[in-house]
Amino acid sequence: MMEIADRIETVAVIRRVLSPRTCHAVLPNGKEVFGTIGKRQPDFPLHEGASVRIRMHVADFSYGEMLEAA
Repeated sequence: MMEIADRIETVAVIRRVLSPRTCHAVLPNGKEVFGTIGKRQPDFPLHEGASVRIRMHVADFSYGEMLEAA
């Protein structure tokens, strides 16, 4: 039986930096999401216009965990 993933990863572009660990980012389809750097992830600089790899739960595309700069 095939397992269905509960999370997906994609690349988003930072639209607005809110704090050193949070921002608004835009997905490839144009949807804006709230992005956070997870507690266990090391900090990395957030810059408007930069690409980041983001992981989202398939049931809620309104926010995602930023994993690293892309």
